[in-house]
Amino acid sequence: MVRKIDHIGIVVKDADEAMKVYSEMFGFEVVEEMGGPGGESKTVLVRAGDIILEFLQPLTDEGSFARFLKERGGGLHHVSFATNNIQQELKTLKEQGRKLINEEPMSLPNGGKVAFVHPSAAENVLIELVQRPQPLPDKGMSIKMA
Repeated sequence: MVRKIDHIGIVVKDADEAMKVYSEMFGFEVVEEMGGPGGESKTVLVRAGDIILEFLQPLTDEGSFARFLKERGGGLHHVSFATNNIQQELKTLKEQGRKLINEEPMSLPNGGKVAFVHPSAAENVLIELVQRPQPLPDKGMSIKMA
């Protein structure tokens, strides 16, 4: 069962600039930075209290974030729900006949797992399910992906 909103994903042209703006306006601080698969994106997770945002910056002209930025100019990309058992969540959703983007979770470099529910299954909202091996730190973590 989902436990809470883990984070809100936002596609941005420049993650560093987005961090600066949100830091100045609301006091957000970086808690995690990582590169996307194949170097196609940069991800920066920021926190202010219990609120976590994920800035997704495309680094190439290819991939879903680049397409999203080109077609929509950036903005809200997905809502992520935390779960303790992503496999069970996916099984339940599949049994309900919900359209899934990932029927099996993808592994993250930090040991976590994610999977996406198609927007058509959730009132036109892209839902990410995330199972973290441990809670996000308050600030200051950097992970590189190959």
